Amino acid sequence: MKLTRISALVASAAVAPAVLLASPAFAADAKVPAVSAPDAGSDAGSKNSADQAADDRVALLRLMGAKDAGPCFREAGTNALDKGAAAVRKFLEVGQYDARFQDDRVRVAQAISVGGPSVREAGRKALDEDTRESVKEFLEVEQFKARAIDNRVLASSVINFGGPSVKAAGIKALKGTPGDVQAFLDKGQFEARAIDNRVLATAILGKGGPAVKAAAKKALLGTPADVQAFLDKGQFEARKKDEADAAAVAAAAKDKGASKGAGKGQKGGGGSAPAGGSSGTGTAVVDQGGKSAASAPNAPVPASAGSSSLASTGAGAGLPWAVGGAGVALAGGAGLVVVARRRRSA
Repeated sequence: MKLTRISALVASAAVAPAVLLASPAFAADAKVPAVSAPDAGSDAGSKNSADQAADDRVALLRLMGAKDAGPCFREAGTNALDKGAAAVRKFLEVGQYDARFQDDRVRVAQAISVGGPSVREAGRKALDEDTRESVKEFLEVEQFKARAIDNRVLASSVINFGGPSVKAAGIKALKGTPGDVQAFLDKGQFEARAIDNRVLATAILGKGGPAVKAAAKKALLGTPADVQAFLDKGQFEARKKDEADAAAVAAAAKDKGASKGAGKGQKGGGGSAPAGGSSGTGTAVVDQGGKSAASAPNAPVPASAGSSSLASTGAGAGLPWAVGGAGVALAGGAGLVVVARRRRSA
């Protein structure tokens, strides 16, 4: 009896799994994990792809907005955004480096265009090698070394043409670092030149005419640019005005002197007649030397102190006959005197 029960239990345990697996309820439950797992995996994969595309766009836009992003980089990035997620991913992995290299080449060319001799030489060498390493080396290191050399040459030139303050500031900068030389070229030289310009304008003020003095004072009360404008142009315009004013004053003085001389000449010689040209109506003054001076007709004859000059009428046509008659009379009188003496002695 016991053996029969045990056999039945063993048989039931063996048949139970087959019955359970064959039942509809269990079969449906068993198929759910097998069907749902792939679907769940597919949804997760599509969600990750969308997130990746969004993240790529954000990363690209961030790179395009950076300060070091050049024109080539922005243009290539914009094209990638227009083409879609795959193009954006490719640009981030490869294209951005090619675009940056093109921008770096442009930066080298710009440095060459505004640089000095040393910068131009170093830049051309980097472009000739045309590798990312050579271009990057120039932009990060070599251009600064070359610019330091050019700056020292430029500072020396400024010193040679500058005034005392510029010379002192330039020499001090050359004894310092490349940064000191750059600061002198960017700012220091202009501050020193402003001091020298004020000194020069003050010296011109002390020696200039009225217009120059006025222009110099006005400039010195203004900005350094006003003083520079006075030295460059204003002083010459003011000097021309002073010269024109001085010439006008001299011409006026000359005209005034000429008019005074003419007035004196007319006052001293007005109404006089030439000597020997009168018709006997005028009088003449005869001095000790026998010279006669013509006087105005019917004018009183001035008396000279201590002079023995006598006034006489003007010489007429009968003067020689009168002189001859006087001589004959004198001779006749002398003869009568001689005759009278002889009679007395007899």
